[in-house]
Parts: sequence; C-alpha cells; structure tokens
Amino acid sequence: MGSSHMPKMTAELLRSYSEAALRNADELFVEASLLHDNEHNARAYFLAIACIEEAGKALLCFDAQKRNLSDPAVCTKLKAKTENHEMKITCALSMWALSSSGSRETALEAALDLIFHLKQGREPSMYSDLRTDPDRVQTPRDVVRSKAAFDCLRLAENCLAYAHRHVSEKIPVKTTSAHDRVFSMKSKNFQEMMSDEDFWWYYISGLETGREDFAEAVLGYERDHVKTGKPFYSKQ
Repeated sequence: MGSSHMPKMTAELLRSYSEAALRNADELFVEASLLHDNEHNARAYFLAIACIEEAGKALLCFDAQKRNLSDPAVCTKLKAKTENHEMKITCALSMWALSSSGSRETALEAALDLIFHLKQGREPSMYSDLRTDPDRVQTPRDVVRSKAAFDCLRLAENCLAYAHRHVSEKIPVKTTSAHDRVFSMKSKNFQEMMSDEDFWWYYISGLETGREDFAEAVLGYERDHVKTGKPFYSKQ
C-alpha cells in the first residue's frame, strides 16, 4: 500500500531500497515454490507475481540512482512507479525479455502478452469474486491450475535472475534533463503520444536525419506539435 509520505530520495536510499526489494523477491520465490510443491496453486501464483513485482521495483530503484533527485517531479513519479503493480511487472518483464537473444520486437511482443495475462490473473489468484454468464461465485482455486502456477514460477525465476545480474554487473547511468522530463511526464499525456501515429512519423523522420534520442523526440514533438495543435505529418 502506498503512503502519502514522501521520503527524501537519495542515491543511497534508492540503492538500499533496491537491495531490500531483491532480498524480498528471493524470499517470495522460495515461499511460492513451497506453496506450489504443496498444491496451493493459487497462492503460489500470487506470490510468484509479487516476486516479479519486487524484482521490477529493484530494477527501477537501481537505475534511478543517477536521476536528478533534486527534482520533486522526478521523485514523485519514481515513488508512484514503485507503488504501481503494473509498472513493476512491466519493468521486470520488459527488461528481462530485452536481455534475451533474438529480435527486440519479438521480445517486446512476448513481454506485453505476459504483462497482460499477469495483470488479469493477479486479483483472481488471491480473492473470491462474483461472476456472470452464468451468475456464480468464483474462488482462486477455480481459476489457477498447477501448470499456470508452475509457469508463473519459472517466469519469476527468470526475472529474478536477470535482476540480480543487472544490479551486480551494471552501473546506473546519469540521465539527461530530457530523460528526466520524459520520465516525470503525466502518464496519460505520455500514453496518448505513444498511441498517436503522427508522433511515430515524427520520430522516424528524426532517425533519418540522425536524431536518435527518444526523449528529445518526445519533448520536441510535445513542443512543436502537441502544444501548437499542428500535426507533423500534414507538413510532409
């Protein structure tokens, strides 16, 4: 449960938070495995997802150590991400998927599919509910089978192994002001831009002229097209 209290974000605090999240993820994986071994599949599934979330939190905090932590917007957004189930799952799965060999596009498609299914399965694996067509009571035992729990455990194991490698082998990268501004954008505004075909024409055009920085492209499109109301593509 998130708290309204905002601690003073420092690199040291984020490093400690990342380490604590990884330790908790290790414990959650062991507990989920024990539950599965004893045929408590629904709870095993739920704790495996919690393990993935903690791995995602560890990655978010580790990589944020060199952001502009004196910027309140950056700190507020970072805290919100570490408290959001979907954000943590997305971080863990997408970073693990992109670390594997093969096509980045294929890896992202697979990660998005997994994110959707885990998001849909998280609540039903813990709580009873009322369903329709036909009207009935649904319990976690009804919806989580042994194979689903096993597959989720293997996924958690992979995400956790990647998170351990990442924090032990990588060095947090100093972000630019553009990266921090995009990071702290309102989620609604960012998602609207990402779903707008006109932005992607703008981004592709920039790639063709040597402008490769994604954050700079987001801010440029926001400045020149979102705020002015003039689409990029109509100029071509």
